[in-house]
Amino acid sequence: MNKDDMRRMLALVDDRYLDEAQDWRPQRRRWPRWAALAACLCLVVGLGGFALSRWRVGGAGNSGNLDSSGDGPTSFSSYAGPVLQLTLGEETDAVTARRQLTYSLTASTWRQALEVTDGYTLTNASEEDVTLTVYYPFVGTLYDLTTPSLTLDGEELEASDPLVGTVIWHQPSEGDPGGNYASDWEDYQAALEDGSYLEAAIAGVGELTGTVTVYWLQNADCSAAEGENPTLQFSATIDPEATACFSYGMNGSRWNDETGTFGSSFSVDEDDLTNGSLHCVILWGEDVTDYTLQGYENGGCYEGMETEVTTTVLREETTWAELLSRLLEDYFSRDPLESGATEEMVAEAAAQWITENRWAVGMLDYDGIGEILSGARVFWLEAEVTVPAGETVTLEAHLTQTASYNYTDYSDSLLGFDLLLGAGSNLTVTETAVTLATPYGTQDWDLYAQNYGFDLENGVSTVTLEGEEVHYYLELNP
Repeated sequence: MNKDDMRRMLALVDDRYLDEAQDWRPQRRRWPRWAALAACLCLVVGLGGFALSRWRVGGAGNSGNLDSSGDGPTSFSSYAGPVLQLTLGEETDAVTARRQLTYSLTASTWRQALEVTDGYTLTNASEEDVTLTVYYPFVGTLYDLTTPSLTLDGEELEASDPLVGTVIWHQPSEGDPGGNYASDWEDYQAALEDGSYLEAAIAGVGELTGTVTVYWLQNADCSAAEGENPTLQFSATIDPEATACFSYGMNGSRWNDETGTFGSSFSVDEDDLTNGSLHCVILWGEDVTDYTLQGYENGGCYEGMETEVTTTVLREETTWAELLSRLLEDYFSRDPLESGATEEMVAEAAAQWITENRWAVGMLDYDGIGEILSGARVFWLEAEVTVPAGETVTLEAHLTQTASYNYTDYSDSLLGFDLLLGAGSNLTVTETAVTLATPYGTQDWDLYAQNYGFDLENGVSTVTLEGEEVHYYLELNP
């Protein structure tokens, strides 16, 4: 089992159980799954039987149904996001597009993903050449980023490193507070439809301004401590309107709204003196006038459980750029990033997270970097395309579309693939056709549910999408 598998399992746990498992942490508008791993592993095991009993939400009786659009799509517990639509840097009436999507199952990917070719035949009806800046969107995470390739009339097109959008969150609704990662196509529609998401990705966060004050806690020593989990807490009082407080290498935190007092703590290992671990409190804004260091017998940091834990405190003023570089280097030295994401992309995502989350106590490594890496977001490939006067060119994106699924042995469960039309795109698409390129009978697949209109038994593997529907779903039952 790897970290990605564990994240999938933890996402099954209701947030209220996570809160109860670490009741000494402040309540947040959303909970990072990875932070409470140790406390919640028992819950995951206990809920396993429940998950297995309900993994196929659509019901086994629908297997092989060629058109279940009346019943609606399955609600997947792990939602991979939709295939999205190309958009332009500037809207133009001179160029229109016909779109041809091809979904393919291959021997290497057929169990968990579709190979997608997303083609746009761009026609310039004007009497002058038109040069377009195009943005191709795709859903992914920095943890396992796979970047599509672009071709123009069959030749590979040079594109920028992907622009990084912010994490997409589930939208609140009546009776649903939201706050978790995106769980359906409507979350992506809400984020993208007004164009501001792409505008923010293009603009970027830029360099975080101002200096930060860092309190490095070094040479922590618990040799004289009592208790099974000696813990050191740094406490101070801040004005949350004037100071944002972050931490790194600290695995506990608390916040008092009434007094403005925060506590940031970490478990002190016996080898903490020699293992080079970084522990620090980061203040963005006004500095504290005083602070308290106190050791406790365990991570609860409760009154009456005090014990002797010592440390050396080094105060430093520095810039966000220098500090982030150091912290990310430390993080990835212990947990290397093995995806297609670059250091610059991760740094941009970190700056986004810091800018968005100026709460009283934010744990940069547990809350921040975990969310930065595992949260699904939209990335954009930027390229330049010239369409000659009165002619057409064909732009194609080639991507691997990950499946949505439910929590079970996902190599043998219902898999879902979504398509979302429009969603903020300003490109005029006159026709959209979709083809299933692989006969499912040769790979022992059932078409479980769909609203495209495919009828494979009668040879209908290509359909033209008509009407006002913007969401299309394809669910496959291996």
